[in-house]
Amino acid sequence: MRPIIPLVLWFTAVVQLPLPDALAPEGAVAILTTAATLAGLIVMVYRLGVWRQEMHNIKHNVGAEVARYREETNQHLERLDRRFDAIDQHIAAATEQRVATERWQARADTTIENHERELVAVGQRVGRLEGGLRAEVA
Repeated sequence: MRPIIPLVLWFTAVVQLPLPDALAPEGAVAILTTAATLAGLIVMVYRLGVWRQEMHNIKHNVGAEVARYREETNQHLERLDRRFDAIDQHIAAATEQRVATERWQARADTTIENHERELVAVGQRVGRLEGGLRAEVA
């Protein structure tokens, strides 16, 4: 609406210009053609300005969307990092528990082996004692 008002004022001013009598028929057509051409140029320049403003707005909106997407991506990546840290902590705790269990199992196995050796030694002693008693009794 804005460019139409100056265009109308300019067009009415051009139409009201006095024409020389010798150029009246051809001059009026030439002036009207020139006025229409200039009006078309003005409209094209206006449309170019509108297009440029739209491109600027699109560029700004795309930049804002990219910034928003980048922020969301950073938040998601931070969440993933926290989850991976928690998983790493669980794995470390499980590894420590496994090492502790293996150590306990090794101590238990060693204790059982020691008890078995002691039982074998006691069995051998008992066998010797029984053999000695049988020899004395006989």
